[in-house]
Amino acid sequence: MDRDPFLTEGGTTYPVHRRDLEARKRAVYGAFLAMGAAGALFSLALNLVRSTPDPAVARIQLATALVLGISMSIVRWRRIPLAPLERGTFAAGSIAIVASIAWSLYGADSAALGRSAVQATLHWVPLVFAFGFLAFSGRAATQGAVGLLGAVAALVVPHDVAAARSGVSDDLFVLVQALVAYAVLIAGLRFFADLHVRASSLERTAERMRSLAHTDALTGLGNRRQADLWLVREVQRATRYARPFSVLMLDIDHFKRLNDEHGHAAGDRVLVDLANELVGMVRASDAVVRWGGEEFLVLAPETGLEDAVQVAELVRRQVAKLPLGDAHRTTVSVGVAAHRSGDDPDSLVARADAALYMAKRSGRNTVRQEIAPPS
Repeated sequence: MDRDPFLTEGGTTYPVHRRDLEARKRAVYGAFLAMGAAGALFSLALNLVRSTPDPAVARIQLATALVLGISMSIVRWRRIPLAPLERGTFAAGSIAIVASIAWSLYGADSAALGRSAVQATLHWVPLVFAFGFLAFSGRAATQGAVGLLGAVAALVVPHDVAAARSGVSDDLFVLVQALVAYAVLIAGLRFFADLHVRASSLERTAERMRSLAHTDALTGLGNRRQADLWLVREVQRATRYARPFSVLMLDIDHFKRLNDEHGHAAGDRVLVDLANELVGMVRASDAVVRWGGEEFLVLAPETGLEDAVQVAELVRRQVAKLPLGDAHRTTVSVGVAAHRSGDDPDSLVARADAALYMAKRSGRNTVRQEIAPPS
């Protein structure tokens, strides 16, 4: 599954599934459109309570509220893909604004009503700009915003120039100021969009670097550094809540001989296959790490010594049956240790390592548990 997008919360970056990202975008769009619809209704209410309500503006406000409300409902409907909805919503908003301005300038009953309607419509242009930069990449959003601004200017400026009897009218001056302000807004949104892209890229790079620092490059398992972090966490948890916790240390038997006889590439394939098999053998709550060389460590929370030995025996028998790498028959020796009162990660792993040494001395392909403390 594609987990490329990243989300930053509380200073920590998490990979996010695309469906999770889409759900968040739908929620943002829904809230965005809901606020727009509420704003349109509020403006309509203010218009209606005036001593002389403007019917042209009222129609635009009501239509705007209806369009935004319907768009909000559609955006939240998960059965419709989000990308076409984004494009459709931006196109519908842009067309509605251009059509409203065209009607206001060339179809209104009077110039005063038309002028009032144009001003009411222009208030919603920044909403469409902001939506575009939320929905699309910086370049695509800029192109759409500039196209909308150009269409609005093509309608407003020639009309006002033609209507002005001497030079530049006051109304034209006000509208030109609005258009310039919108151009500045587009430039600012593009700047912040580029800044967000760069910040996201840096976050992704940092996350990948953190992942590489804690991942074994060959097997894809956690490495020694990651194991140390998990061990500290689980030992602290076992100590605080008096819960069982065990570790299994595995070592591939005669691994040096395998490398000498078949080459290091064959040995690497065995390590990779064994890592994959180990992950499938243990529980989802357990963790498998490459401790170093041909050694692996299994962290088993909520598992006492007796149960951990049974798990180790199961793993040992299963590995002995598997053809790993280039169909090599491989066995493992396993040492098992369980958390004791007063343990730290080093003491726990040291006992597992000592048990592994006993397994090696006992002829390999065997499991040994830690020596019990004297009663």
